[in-house]
Amino acid sequence: MALNNLLGHRELLERLYRELQRGRSQGFLFWGPKGIGKELVAEGLVLSLLCERARGLDFCCTPDDCPKRGEESGGRRARAPARQCDCCAGCVQVATRIHPDFDYVALLPKRSFVLIEQVRELIAHLGIKPSRAAVRTAIIDDAETLNVAAQNALLKTLEEPPGHAVIFLIADNANALLDTVRSRLRPAHFPTLSAADLASLLMRKAGVEQERADALARLARGSASRALAMAGEEEPPARELLDALKQAATMDFMQVRRLAERLFATREQAAENFELMARLLQDVLALKLGVQAAGPQTATAAHLAELVEGLSLESILVMLELALRAAKAVDEMANPRLQAEGLWLAAGEAMKVTQA
Repeated sequence: MALNNLLGHRELLERLYRELQRGRSQGFLFWGPKGIGKELVAEGLVLSLLCERARGLDFCCTPDDCPKRGEESGGRRARAPARQCDCCAGCVQVATRIHPDFDYVALLPKRSFVLIEQVRELIAHLGIKPSRAAVRTAIIDDAETLNVAAQNALLKTLEEPPGHAVIFLIADNANALLDTVRSRLRPAHFPTLSAADLASLLMRKAGVEQERADALARLARGSASRALAMAGEEEPPARELLDALKQAATMDFMQVRRLAERLFATREQAAENFELMARLLQDVLALKLGVQAAGPQTATAAHLAELVEGLSLESILVMLELALRAAKAVDEMANPRLQAEGLWLAAGEAMKVTQA
């Protein structure tokens, strides 16, 4: 199998391929959190249909490690080629998004929605007979950003797909799509990846040593793309957050505002740092209860120990609840900076009461 390094979704891939071969579905909806392999599996299924050297799951391309990806293509896993590509012409053209029987639709730069014009162009292409393969294939990424008009335009194609067409929609949240669209697609939920899988990925693809890989994997929220991004960036602000938690009772509003602006300015940054806070507080709680923390935290061990000594059990529980509540609010589109300000002010008050 070409996807030898696929993490977490191998059984799902094989089951979907069997369904594809039996012709039970022509439209699929892959949904689940960002960066967990939905697009990789969809592209693997496309390659199983379009590879010119070996059809099926033994296609010749390695989409998770192919040097052609990133060469002036519409793909989102852009990176410079590191070696000569040995893929067949069909697989190379899928990788570079120029195969005549494959369409890839996703958010354009500086756009908030997949445009209806993109959908109409796709529908027109799907109505044409395939030129080199037995089928035409399409991936619609960022499908949750399709507005109502675009979804309605796509609906007739999903209701009566051309006999030679297979369509994959990829979304973070299936509920963002109309009921009428979802009901015409074969849904496949992709769960988050385990910390062990992510640590293995970081060591294999980013050359991260095991101890750091274990720590980053625990902070990546099950996302391979987030784990790899964290490996290539500065360390997550764990120690800064722990220091702020320790000082919450004495921070004034201006200090809270500066902290919110620095670490919780955007929705993505806030989601990551609220999650990081919750995980750190879970470690503090475990240590407070005399239980070993779930993963290595050597870089923050001293800070964790100080919090364990300085906080009461009640204040730890209150802070943990505040962090989880703020993370949920941000996921539901609340203002991230205001959530951060409210969290730190509430945490400070809780500390004053519970430590009194």
